Amino acid sequence: MVLIVIIMSAIVFIWVTPTFQSNTGQDNSGAAYAEKFSTIWGNFATFAPSIPETVYTCTALSYANIPSGMCPLSNPIVTCTTSITSPTTSNILVPVNGVCLITASVGNVFASAGSNVTVAGATINGLIGNYSASVTLRNVQVVTWIGLTNVQTVNISGSSLNTSGITNVCVDLCNSALYEGGRGIFTFVNNTVTGQVESEVSHQATVTGNTISGRLEVESADFGQITNNKIGMLDLDQNGILVVSGNTIYGNFSETPGIGVLYGTNRWCATGNNVFVSGSHNEQLCIGNIEIDIANTGSIPVNLVAVYVSNNPVAGPIAWKLLSGGPAHNSLPITIPVGQSVNVTMQWTPPQTSFAMPWTGLYFVFVSSHINFVDGYLYFGHNPALTITSQSRPENRICPPCY
Repeated sequence: MVLIVIIMSAIVFIWVTPTFQSNTGQDNSGAAYAEKFSTIWGNFATFAPSIPETVYTCTALSYANIPSGMCPLSNPIVTCTTSITSPTTSNILVPVNGVCLITASVGNVFASAGSNVTVAGATINGLIGNYSASVTLRNVQVVTWIGLTNVQTVNISGSSLNTSGITNVCVDLCNSALYEGGRGIFTFVNNTVTGQVESEVSHQATVTGNTISGRLEVESADFGQITNNKIGMLDLDQNGILVVSGNTIYGNFSETPGIGVLYGTNRWCATGNNVFVSGSHNEQLCIGNIEIDIANTGSIPVNLVAVYVSNNPVAGPIAWKLLSGGPAHNSLPITIPVGQSVNVTMQWTPPQTSFAMPWTGLYFVFVSSHINFVDGYLYFGHNPALTITSQSRPENRICPPCY
């Protein structure tokens, strides 16, 4: 019986040793087990309202040289109450609170207040949405111009706009292909545009994967996401929360000569992974800060040596300061004495790939010199953004990625 106990003890010892070493990294003295730290508070873009901007009505756009016959709609007019499935050169009127599906080529389309219109796989001359409930375009060729005023939901994908190269429509600036204004949801994905696209005063503007020869303006959106586009010039102003990532900006649109990107007054802004072919820009005007407070709850000092957000090392500056006071620091490591807490402020570089809006949360990881880690989610739209605190535990996985 004694011999059996000795053999079993040896087996236990051999199994425990590698796990102990992997969790403590270079330290085998037990310090990793004495080290404990936890999140206590976090903040991420919880309240950033946009600045109000004027929305042009259909009739107010008369100065803009919009194509004749669009507003008001001219004869011949066909009223659509269900669908249009046969080609016609007539203009299509979708009545108040009506519903219309268009799958054949038509003239101009006018979507009245409260109406829902969908155009799929067809060619239209132009489109006006006036206080409509929804306007959806899928794989549509638009010959002249689109004007959308206070439409609740706009979804345009896989379409070609202003393919005739009309340049005399002048909303804000000339060469307009699309004007959209009003506190609704604007989704613009995988389209090709000859001219400029202007989105003003939307609640949520998602512009992803488009090729736009002229200017893209996103102004006074509560939430704005601009990812993976090819753009002549980018104009961003008076937005609430804004993410700009993975775009190629050619700087060949002459709104302001020599300027590729104009960053105006945006309340919370994050940018990264963009390519600037020409034209000046100043990404220092686009800053999205994240704040996290961490407490040392263990019996030895904590040194945090690595930080990840969205599974990527933090690329921007990291500033930290003890909550009890003292000097501010702007580099790693983040040192937390026993019984103290630290506030960490950093900039988030958004991933190049697109992601759904509004963002549900940002995942973060702090790793210590003893290979312990603490992680968590900062939830967008909450105050505070860190709704669930977490305690450090041994690191037995590879960062990045940190799952």
